Amino acid sequence: MTPLTLLLPGRPPLLLRGEDGRAWHFGRSHENEVVFLDGGLSRRHARIVLQDGTPCLEDLGSRNGTFVNDEPIQAPRALQGGEEIRMGSVRIRVTQGSRGPEVRIQAQDQIDSQQSLVLSLDQARKAWTPAQDRDRTGAVIRALQELSLELIKDAPADALLTQVLDQLWTLLSPWRAAILMKEASGELRLVVSRANEGQAPILLSRSLVESALERKEAVLFREFGLDMASPSILLSGITTAILTPLEYEGTVLGLLYLDARPPRGSFNEQDLGLATTFAHLASAKLEQVRLREAELSRRKLDHELDLARRIQQGLLPGFPPEIPGYQLYGTNLPSRQVSGDLFGWWPRGDGRWLIALADVSGKGLGPGLLMASLAAFLEAWAGRDVSTETLAFHLSKALARHTDGRRFVTAFLALLDPATGLVTYTNAGHNPGFLLLPGEPCRELESQGLPLAMLPGQGYGSGTFLLPPGGLLALYTDGITEAADPKDEEYTPERLKAFLMARAAAPVEALDAELMAELEAHAQGTPFADDRTLLLLRRS
Repeated sequence: MTPLTLLLPGRPPLLLRGEDGRAWHFGRSHENEVVFLDGGLSRRHARIVLQDGTPCLEDLGSRNGTFVNDEPIQAPRALQGGEEIRMGSVRIRVTQGSRGPEVRIQAQDQIDSQQSLVLSLDQARKAWTPAQDRDRTGAVIRALQELSLELIKDAPADALLTQVLDQLWTLLSPWRAAILMKEASGELRLVVSRANEGQAPILLSRSLVESALERKEAVLFREFGLDMASPSILLSGITTAILTPLEYEGTVLGLLYLDARPPRGSFNEQDLGLATTFAHLASAKLEQVRLREAELSRRKLDHELDLARRIQQGLLPGFPPEIPGYQLYGTNLPSRQVSGDLFGWWPRGDGRWLIALADVSGKGLGPGLLMASLAAFLEAWAGRDVSTETLAFHLSKALARHTDGRRFVTAFLALLDPATGLVTYTNAGHNPGFLLLPGEPCRELESQGLPLAMLPGQGYGSGTFLLPPGGLLALYTDGITEAADPKDEEYTPERLKAFLMARAAAPVEALDAELMAELEAHAQGTPFADDRTLLLLRRS
């Protein structure tokens, strides 16, 4: 036998299934399985008992009686799908099956009517007025109060949508009803559906659904003529229907559908107003849940990015090494939690030092992960006795295996021989390094090849210079020179060069601090769009 389901106002549906003798008690007392705090109910009002697999309703001597289809019951009565139970002001619909019908959206099915009413959502929400619907005013106000309380609860959206449909089921007495929610992909997902009998699918016209979603209109079909409806509608006996979007502040979040057939008369404008108002409440909950989920996702991402930042900072060097006769200093200020810039220094067995500064194209987590890969490769290659151009060649090939072809890395690699002050370098598509030598104009160390991973397999060139006492090598990323003020004017390489020339003799720590302060003054509160990384090498 097909089980019956009770559609309880404000609660999930109750499936009447189990072994014979299974009972569900209804009333105001919390000892009941189903509790309604309604003044018209007795503490122990009624019960439903399974007898030979059939749910039978029995009044338990209640003060105001128990009714089925508005007829009082005097003895246990077998329930059937499509009936309505009333206890006090509580109305409970009885339906067949354990779940509602599925909803199919298809091109060939068509709903049309010469007596259809199409309203904007603002018009539809104003269509219901207590003055014109006095019989339902009390029930509507109670239902709206219950739904309003649900809005402030931390409950799943599907639960509220189910409650909305149950309230409309009680207020409008449709034959079938369904709520569908719009997914991120744009597809509609069935959340909840109801039917008085049978499980035949609800067929909706794709053009009608798309029109309701795109135009944000509520549609009421009063009557279907023989020449205006599809065969599936004629066979189902549907004579009236409502279709309205779930919309909140201009965004359509889903769809509500209701239909009916005789003996129920056609839906009217008041019914359309109620349905649209309840749909709007449901939309507010959906938006609330979406914002809460977005906030939780943001917090989770912030936590993960903060963890990634701490891990990444651990990949950067700590205090500068003590190299007799030299000052080495570096700093990195990310524009976001995770930086795509890298600097570092690694000693070699022959007494030389490998010095590197790099900038991964793009911003965010992806460049940060590629930066971590580069740090690992440099760590692995730093101790090998290879030239800077050979190192650049191998780094380019290794990084290319870890990118999708859209990421590349500009880098400046240098080998310092502290004993002689000789520096060999390779600039792989990076900003020119600034070399400031006593008594000489600033020299720019231009690129000698493409950025790493751009065209793996391409060779690189190299250059050399002697760093005398008082000489300064300054390497930087474009987050410094492209720092913008409120008028979108950048700091520029020329200003950086002038700054360095004016302070060439300052200690490297002070030079870095003064430069960052000057950038803050230039930006005047404008957020920095890119990471700021500086690497300084001076011979004392």
